[in-house]
Amino acid sequence: MTSLKAVIIEILRARGFEITEQDGYILAKNGNNRAAFYVTRRVEQNNIDNFLSYFSNFSGKKILATTDTKSPSLLNDLRPIILWDRQDMERELDLMSGEWKGPGLVDELLTTDYPHLLSGVDVEILHDRSIGERIICPIVTAEEVLCMVSDSITAFRQYLQLVPHYVFRYACPLYCEDDRIGIESGALSVNGLTRKVEPWLENRETIYSIEEEHELLETVVTSEDAAKVAKRELIRINTFDRDSVIRERHVILTEKVRIAPREEDIELQFQGIFFIPLWRIEGIHGTISVDASTGKMVSEDHGIF
Repeated sequence: MTSLKAVIIEILRARGFEITEQDGYILAKNGNNRAAFYVTRRVEQNNIDNFLSYFSNFSGKKILATTDTKSPSLLNDLRPIILWDRQDMERELDLMSGEWKGPGLVDELLTTDYPHLLSGVDVEILHDRSIGERIICPIVTAEEVLCMVSDSITAFRQYLQLVPHYVFRYACPLYCEDDRIGIESGALSVNGLTRKVEPWLENRETIYSIEEEHELLETVVTSEDAAKVAKRELIRINTFDRDSVIRERHVILTEKVRIAPREEDIELQFQGIFFIPLWRIEGIHGTISVDASTGKMVSEDHGIF
């Protein structure tokens, strides 16, 4: 995954800034426009103070770039610092690639400059535009999960895992012989470890960092394989027989006809990898797994998810 600092540097270079680094900070210059950047995923008060102290005599703009959602509470309105948050940075990337129109972050630094499109090479460099992992927000704590499973297991260890899921939006046309009779559409996910396909609830609250100690699991499935699995599942669940009534003179006949998708006509739009938080509760008699984003138990054995 592209580091946050690399994203900032590519944004600035795409707009003609010269970049140098000094003691871990980024210095950007374009003509008379100068800016100093403190880039961090998690903001600490003393680090902000150190940044401002380090650049106390700096005449350019001072910018904090972070994905920490708590950072605004640490900023005093009187401080000479500009905040670039995750949404701002992703919008700037959309602006640079032509996916969004309007003023962006760099326009605050270059009042006489206007956005221009990145080259194909630049877009490829920024192909992974997600700044931090996209995590479905947990709604249950370890303590709540322990209470939920207390009748089933005597727990001696619990831990949080983030399980990767490939998410796709889909459009799945349905055919009866050569006639297209309808279309199914929606979103689904493919577990990046087990290849299990499930419906995906859209507009779920997403966060980009998590405070609880956790283990981030890596996918063992490629995006291409996940797409193939998704198409096979869409064909399976949307293939069925139904009665067709045929009228011939004074006779009414009923026959079974097959309704099914065609794999080559199924359209998938990859939405990215999302991580579902999973509480694993281990006990003497087994292991229970609970989806921390829903509070639902997903397994009661020693298998994986």
